[in-house]
Amino acid sequence: MQTQEELYNVALTQFADNDLEAAVQTFKELTEKYPDYIEGYLGLGHAYERLSQYDEAIEAVQKAIEINPNDPLAYTSLSICLQRKGMIQEAEDAMAKSQQLQMQASDN
Repeated sequence: MQTQEELYNVALTQFADNDLEAAVQTFKELTEKYPDYIEGYLGLGHAYERLSQYDEAIEAVQKAIEINPNDPLAYTSLSICLQRKGMIQEAEDAMAKSQQLQMQASDN
């Protein structure tokens, strides 16, 4: 069985090679085997977003937020997906949350 890091690296390579369908499948496998690995859901969200499958992208990124609700990158990713779908107010809200979390992190 491949490790979390091995699967993630395979998916990243597929994503970088613009083999997005394969990347989606590998990220899905990653999230099924390692359901608490936030990077798997973020990667899945990015792959779906590049495929213009915005509902799936939003769902994947929201799972990442469930795992770590204090991750500013997850909210930035959510904002991008929402913006692409034309949900401007929701995108702005997600970006504001990302910025808030970044400011809190820099204060610590």
